[in-house]
Amino acid sequence: MLVVAPLLFWALLNNAPFELTNKNEVTSRKNIKKKNQNVPKMSFEKALEIMLDHGFLPQLPALSLPSLIISVQKTKESHFQGISLHDSKKPILLHFWATWCGPCKLELPYFAEFAESQDVIDVYTISSELKNTDTDIANKIWNFYSQHNINGINVCADINGRIASELRVSGIPATFLISPDGMLLGRFLGVTDWASPEFSAALIAFFN
Repeated sequence: MLVVAPLLFWALLNNAPFELTNKNEVTSRKNIKKKNQNVPKMSFEKALEIMLDHGFLPQLPALSLPSLIISVQKTKESHFQGISLHDSKKPILLHFWATWCGPCKLELPYFAEFAESQDVIDVYTISSELKNTDTDIANKIWNFYSQHNINGINVCADINGRIASELRVSGIPATFLISPDGMLLGRFLGVTDWASPEFSAALIAFFN
């Protein structure tokens, strides 16, 4: 309960309901697509319990992050776009990985499937190989996605490594959970079971 209580308090401050809405309510919300309709009802407490069982390490208390800009390329043909982590209207998952990292390559297809299956959380994938908006390296990552049939995720650059520095990233893969108002809520270090339907439902229920 010592772990759960601070996050429950954070949820109350942000008017986060403790249960998923029913299907009719979900379809009426513009920011949630039909692909989220079949997520079962789950209490906030149960969602947090499942997340903890899957390696979630809460940031207690939640940490207010400074204004950070991530450079995002949404498609291979598009230009990089600077996005502030404080401008998102949704929670954010920041996933750090690299094409040379064996565990990352095993995990990434499942992470991409989770990202594509929902519209509740914004997902950004930062490769440690991309230190700036280098087109050649970005193309290498897009080609990696294509070769491994990975869809639904973007290519992101952490300019000068500032985001990794603020989050104290010391190893990959690593995934950070950030609230819509720029608060670091916690992290998943190492390979995470993104293929678990129970875990996916818990992540969505955590914010619904």
